Amino acid sequence: MTPIADDTAATLTFGLLRDAYLDLAQTLLRIEQGSARDLLQAIEKRAALRLSALEDEIFTDPLEQTALAMAASPVLAVLREAQAA
Repeated sequence: MTPIADDTAATLTFGLLRDAYLDLAQTLLRIEQGSARDLLQAIEKRAALRLSALEDEIFTDPLEQTALAMAASPVLAVLREAQAA
């Protein structure tokens, strides 16, 4: 695929998964709020740990770390948004 097609696919995929994750979070919160909050917090924590591991193990150059942080920012925002629902 071309870089434009890759970017478009990534944007589409992220949007679809974002919507699905937020819908799932809202449904779980309606069913059992306490357990759902625990699960959503655990998922956010796992994501943060994974990002930290990537930064330590793979993306060691400061430019790579900046790119990783920029890429991770919208993902972490979705995870926080799901908890705020």
